[in-house]
Amino acid sequence: MAFASFNSVFRNSISLPTMVVSDMSDNVRNGFSFPKKTSIYKGQRNLQDLTVANVASPLPVTAPPPPTPQEPSGTTGGRQHHVAWTSIPQERWQGELLVQGQIPLWLKGTYLRNGPGMWHIGDYNFRHLFDGYATVVKLHFENGRLIAGHRQLESQAYKAAKQNQKICYREFSEVPKAANFLSYVGELASLFSGASLTDNANTGVTKLGDGRVVCLTETQKGSIVIDPETLDTLGKFEYSDSLGGLIHSAHPIVTDKEFLTLLPDLVKPGYLVVRMEPGTNERKVIGRVNCRGGPAPGWVHSFPVTEHYVIVPEMPLRYCAQNLLKAEPTPLYKFEWHPDSKGFMHVMCKTSGNIVASVEVPLFVTFHFINAYEEEDEDGRVTAVVVDCCEHNSDTTILEKLRLENLRSFNGEDVLPDARVGRFKIPLDGSPYGTLEAALDPNEHGKGMDMCSINPNNLGKKYRYAYACGAERPCNFPNTLTKLDFELKKAKNWYEEGAVPSEPFFVARPGATEEDDGVVISIISEKNGEGYALVLDGSTFEEIARAKFPYGLPYGLHGCWVPKQ
Repeated sequence: MAFASFNSVFRNSISLPTMVVSDMSDNVRNGFSFPKKTSIYKGQRNLQDLTVANVASPLPVTAPPPPTPQEPSGTTGGRQHHVAWTSIPQERWQGELLVQGQIPLWLKGTYLRNGPGMWHIGDYNFRHLFDGYATVVKLHFENGRLIAGHRQLESQAYKAAKQNQKICYREFSEVPKAANFLSYVGELASLFSGASLTDNANTGVTKLGDGRVVCLTETQKGSIVIDPETLDTLGKFEYSDSLGGLIHSAHPIVTDKEFLTLLPDLVKPGYLVVRMEPGTNERKVIGRVNCRGGPAPGWVHSFPVTEHYVIVPEMPLRYCAQNLLKAEPTPLYKFEWHPDSKGFMHVMCKTSGNIVASVEVPLFVTFHFINAYEEEDEDGRVTAVVVDCCEHNSDTTILEKLRLENLRSFNGEDVLPDARVGRFKIPLDGSPYGTLEAALDPNEHGKGMDMCSINPNNLGKKYRYAYACGAERPCNFPNTLTKLDFELKKAKNWYEEGAVPSEPFFVARPGATEEDDGVVISIISEKNGEGYALVLDGSTFEEIARAKFPYGLPYGLHGCWVPKQ
């Protein structure tokens, strides 16, 4: 497969169409108001008992337009979808929200969340959760107040689709419809160069060590710089090195000091481990891992690190070039399940690039790793690496369950595949095998587990707590916010009937000495079509504040924190 190279330039952004500018009163006239209704959730207080600490003041906003007569992604056979799986009705909005409860005064900065927010173009409905065009949401906290907003990311894929009213690039499960055989052949040729792959950066958003904020997906061309205050699309993040490649991990490891990621090699199956310094666009190779099994590298949506090592997972759910070429999606989309190829975990030294362990492990399926750390003996020698992930019991059906048709058709049956916190133990004594077990009883979190975050100060170190989405059964999607305690092997859940919460994101209190001293932020989509921002105490896991949006937001994926300077 051919590789594409990238140059270190930023293209000028293309502005959004002119929209109506209004104030909060206009929102009410457009049918968007702040309801007084409150809800009770398990183990918590009625919000009517909470004081209204902050009241929205007049602020310029972009008023949502009235709903269009045709909203194909909003209904099926006259039945309204949950707002979590409904396209957002406008390109952008901003306003100050009324806060119920109390936002800590120390919480100063902006939470950014990325994810698919538009699942249709014209009268065509997309098929999969991962196909939607990216919508970036912001929650700016300062002095106990909250300013919210969202904006569609202006990728080439989104702009072309909007202009032509059809899909123009290859998305996760969508392929542009060829007019004839010759155009199909031409489209295949552009696939090998990467030209037809989407730049729809709808998966994550991260703040680099130099302050730039980049939205990401699994295609390398889908790296797009945004302004964290205005959410404007500033241009492509183009790598200045000659490493090439078409895909990379959607979840790099980013700190103030470095940017680490994996580049799967689809030609000579393996992975390049690369590092990028703050202030540059140049990736430098730390080392390479050759695959030990299968015809292609395993999917690397994410990966973990410790203080001294990069852990490269080799999952038996492997990339498949044949499936990528097909015009219609297969049950496993761009991947194939190869249980006979086995599963492996590789441990690479960050400094030398040497592989210090490469062990076979039980079969596994995971999108998201939680954290990893080094285990030492009484003499301080590292004897093993421990790796935690959201593991789907080596069941690949989770991909099919994320089809929008399945998410929108929930009828009360319990159809969410089981998941657990999978804990790998990788020995560093030359042993050929590692282990994989549950880190705590899956019943603690409803046998549903994904979308985890931790205190970033514990990245790569031994830790006690993680925050995730779990399950209150019956369900077809994770529907709780869950605090995991690995020391007590217990979980505590926040749950509200009919709500779909996005990834819980932990923000540590400045100067904190306890690992869970901070807050957890999530954005909730409600069954009634509304939604709100939620703030939980990181220690007690009780609600301390919520703020309703003037409209419901669809489900989103991953976020980052941009502290106020």
